[in-house]
Amino acid sequence: MADLAPQGRQAALLLAQVGGMPTELQLIVQVAQFDEAAEGLRPVRTYIVRVLGALEHRIANLGTTTDDVTLTDDHPLLYAYSSPAAALFFRGSPPDPALLALDIAQEHALTFRGWRHFPDYLNTSAPLLTLLASGGGLLGQMPLPLAERLARALEAHGLETKLMQDAPPARPPVPDQRLQALMLGESYFLSWAFSFDEMGKA
Repeated sequence: MADLAPQGRQAALLLAQVGGMPTELQLIVQVAQFDEAAEGLRPVRTYIVRVLGALEHRIANLGTTTDDVTLTDDHPLLYAYSSPAAALFFRGSPPDPALLALDIAQEHALTFRGWRHFPDYLNTSAPLLTLLASGGGLLGQMPLPLAERLARALEAHGLETKLMQDAPPARPPVPDQRLQALMLGESYFLSWAFSFDEMGKA
């Protein structure tokens, strides 16, 4: 991460492959510096990044440079694994089901900031407007942060809500280990452990 601190630095995910175990991913990430004289990028260092025990990943920008690289334990993608699961039930009929559906979609977008797509986690056994006008039922099974926001939205429209919580779906392999997200532009990798080694360095 320090390699990316100077102005003009970029990182590129050059390669992603399965490692020594089925749940291990190996990434080749190159850090480069923009060279104004050459009007191009000059390689600085290349790293092998091992994603040990990957829970989920998406590779969206292979070979494309980005200056947006973070390793964090606070990201909406982690909610599905680090937050309790919750079933959200409601009872009652809103005065304007279409307005409530719009509020539900907005709360979903605010919770996940575009990293999960609507209607992920919602009950899709019937169209949302039909479900909201039905008088009650299961709105969906979802991570608790989303359930709490949707419960407030439902209550603001005069509906009763009930939340039933379960334990988080993922347990750390080592006590007190924190689940993290490695973000490389639009690509991401979720895991309990990462290792970073510079290529060509003994």
